[in-house]
Amino acid sequence: MRTLMFTVVLAMAIASCQSNLSGKISTTNEMVNAVSLGGVELDSIKIKKTALFPEDIGYNPITDKFILGSFREGAVYEVGMDGSYRKLIEDDRLNSVLGIHIDSIRNRLLVVNSDIGASVRSNIDGPNKAASIGIYELSSGKAIKFIDLGKLRPNAEHLVNGITMDNAGNAYITDSFSPIIYKVDTQGQASVFLESNRFMGEGINLNGIVFHPDGYLITVKKNEGVLFKVPLKNPENFVQIEIADKFVGGDGLILASKNDLVVIANRALGQLTESVFSVHSSDNWGTAKMLDNYKFGKVYVTTGAIRKGKIYVLHSDLASLIQAPKTQKDKLLNKATIQQVGIVHL
Repeated sequence: MRTLMFTVVLAMAIASCQSNLSGKISTTNEMVNAVSLGGVELDSIKIKKTALFPEDIGYNPITDKFILGSFREGAVYEVGMDGSYRKLIEDDRLNSVLGIHIDSIRNRLLVVNSDIGASVRSNIDGPNKAASIGIYELSSGKAIKFIDLGKLRPNAEHLVNGITMDNAGNAYITDSFSPIIYKVDTQGQASVFLESNRFMGEGINLNGIVFHPDGYLITVKKNEGVLFKVPLKNPENFVQIEIADKFVGGDGLILASKNDLVVIANRALGQLTESVFSVHSSDNWGTAKMLDNYKFGKVYVTTGAIRKGKIYVLHSDLASLIQAPKTQKDKLLNKATIQQVGIVHL
């Protein structure tokens, strides 16, 4: 009888598309994963433009197209499912575009700008100094604001990288070279939201970041492969999420549901991970468990987005551009790939 009752309740939940299916089922102690990785007939989109070298990807539900930033050009492109492309933003102030965030509700596109010496258009102050965010009209690409984050710590090195946004429209940006998460409010005012020596280390530190609707951020520290939970009201009370696995090379994060996170990891400090992971929490991200993974080759997979319930990730062997001698960078003609790796059951 108990099993029958449970079956009926579960069927009703599926029919009503309730997101709490991703929680832990107490009667069986079995984890129901909202994310499935792998499968057959997965979409693979080869972007037709060469030497784009995108680092981040978003999905625009209004146009049903992806938006990518170019690490090499310092530009932003719109890409269709057939791999066709069009330049959406050209701004001489951009060097290397890393994180992007699509704010379709407010018709905004937020673009994170850095320069580590691998871009066509170099920053006037040299490598590791650019730290800015451009805000543009999503529909037209017209510039709205350009905000200098580096002036908050003018003597430090910077690699502003990941970006997310809360429900009010405030943006949060990670810095991989300085131990900082910045905040940019809806008026374009920038501040240091959180600074901690815990975010320091060798190579690239804080990277991908997502906003959780329960009022906190989740971010990954790439070189260690650990996740942090950062409350919006008291960010100094951040904690490391307890999880047995490490995601060394952790780059992009996707919050697939309140209880399910997709972690995209490439490589760090000589360790090649090159995988996408499904991670689940049953206690509001105090602890978590890795449930599934999808393994790539040496493609340098970076970030991802969800389109119509399908999970897509991006790769273009970005490491080859970063590591190539300056005289050889223009000879790299890689084509980027947007690869489906699974689905979200919501």
